[in-house]
Amino acid sequence: MDWNLEIFRPREYWTSIYQIDFNRLRRNGYSAILMDLDETLLPREMRDITPVLFAFIEGLKDKGFKLCLLSNSLHPERVEYVGRTLKIPYITLSAKPLPFAFEKALKILGATKAETLVIGDQLFMDTLGGNWVGLYTILVKPMSRDTFWLRRWMRWGERWVLRQLNLEA
Repeated sequence: MDWNLEIFRPREYWTSIYQIDFNRLRRNGYSAILMDLDETLLPREMRDITPVLFAFIEGLKDKGFKLCLLSNSLHPERVEYVGRTLKIPYITLSAKPLPFAFEKALKILGATKAETLVIGDQLFMDTLGGNWVGLYTILVKPMSRDTFWLRRWMRWGERWVLRQLNLEA
């Protein structure tokens, strides 16, 4: 069976959001960012927003980026809390990788596909969904190790796909 795994290929792959060159992306015409929350911006179990994260988000706003949180979290009150605290719009229970929430976020931000990035830690949710909609995707490694058996199984599958794409050893 010949599977085409290119639908899973992120345009960029980084260890952390803090490694991404947002100045370069801004110069290249990107002005909107759809971001995952859990394991991308904050570890899944952390509720408090660190001063580093707050400054990072403010820095993105200062660069002219419009931001929106896109989360599949089963804890919408946490997503709402983070979005309100960071003063950015958010979509909870987004059903990624399905395209609906990505398209809704584009409307909320008044952004086009050509100027929008997706940043997340899940290949099968964030990257697949962003690629499916035609957005520029950036995958980051999860901030902490998953303990829930289903997520651990999913992470194994992600590592397998990344190896097939020659993105991870």
